Amino acid sequence: MAEEKKERRMAGKIVAVVIIAVVVVAVVMFLRKDKSLVSSVVDSTKYQAVFVTNGQVYFGKVSGETKQYVSLSDVYYLVLKQPLQNQKEGEEQTQEQPKPGYSLIKLGKEMHGPTSMSINRDQILFIENLADDSKVVSAMSSQK
Repeated sequence: MAEEKKERRMAGKIVAVVIIAVVVVAVVMFLRKDKSLVSSVVDSTKYQAVFVTNGQVYFGKVSGETKQYVSLSDVYYLVLKQPLQNQKEGEEQTQEQPKPGYSLIKLGKEMHGPTSMSINRDQILFIENLADDSKVVSAMSSQK
């Protein structure tokens, strides 16, 4: 009978240890889930390119984040410049048409004048740090 009590106590201790281990693992997983993935890739001294699911790319500095949003400040984006077509219907093209180009626009020049941007994490494909000597960073610096 004493042997049986020892086995029950040992089984109870094993169950308690397993329960504690499961709770510890659950807490660690919860805390890690909350930990930012963005800040692990972002170099806060550089500008970032944020690629979103609609094909747009935003350039700026990641200034904050929550579980649901990534915030950007000093934001710029590209706009495609379409050249006008002077060719009338039925006429042959005599000259080579100019190629479309891009303009870098600073956020805030719109009618509603936004000062920063928050992007839903579900809409972000990936984020890249921009090199200090990249054409985009140079263009942003020249607009300041």
